[in-house]
Amino acid sequence: MNALPTIGAVPGTTSTAAAAKADPKTVQKIQSHAVEFESMLIRQMLRELRQSPFKPEVRSDSKAYLEMGDEQFAKSLAQSGGFGFGKAMADLMLKQIQTSGLIAGAEKAVKTVTSPNF
Repeated sequence: MNALPTIGAVPGTTSTAAAAKADPKTVQKIQSHAVEFESMLIRQMLRELRQSPFKPEVRSDSKAYLEMGDEQFAKSLAQSGGFGFGKAMADLMLKQIQTSGLIAGAEKAVKTVTSPNF
């Protein structure tokens, strides 16, 4: 049975297929940075929601705790898949690495033909 795609996932991309040509260390770095990027996006969205004109009154001494809570919530949400931004971004980057590897391989496979001098 096929699994449903993640929200924001790019159709036809899978990190395992694209990662086949990439160095495992590079794959890990890309996926880790993609999760961090998604965490930043979620944290920024939460920050904007907290500054909304409809926000509840919050005491000034509890703002720091709210920010820390939002940061932890954003990290855990991004690590569990979040909205799929990070996964989609990592998949696209890995697919680009795979494509560049195919292009480089094709350039090596093509022979240069010299034309005879007349």
